Amino acid sequence: MSSTTNFDEWLDAADPCDPANVAGLIEVVELEGEFSGFKAERAKNGKLIISAEGLELKLVLVSKEAEAAFVRSIHGRYVPDGIPAGIYAAIQHDMEKD
Repeated sequence: MSSTTNFDEWLDAADPCDPANVAGLIEVVELEGEFSGFKAERAKNGKLIISAEGLELKLVLVSKEAEAAFVRSIHGRYVPDGIPAGIYAAIQHDMEKD
């Protein structure tokens, strides 16, 4: 099992791929939980370890600042400016039904 602190490397490998998974990933990081194939676990040393189902590569967030920066990175990469990820996912889901 390998690990990285590089947000882009991990996101390229994990590929959340749709707005619901993107919102789920953000929720996992912020709430330190498990959802939509993603999991966040706090290590004894205080680092937050992010994993994705079926992916060997783990993302290591070494501080609260890194956690916030990762969430900003997710938003910047997948969510249009100013829209919360959960709302964006709901809008996209609603548009797909039409």
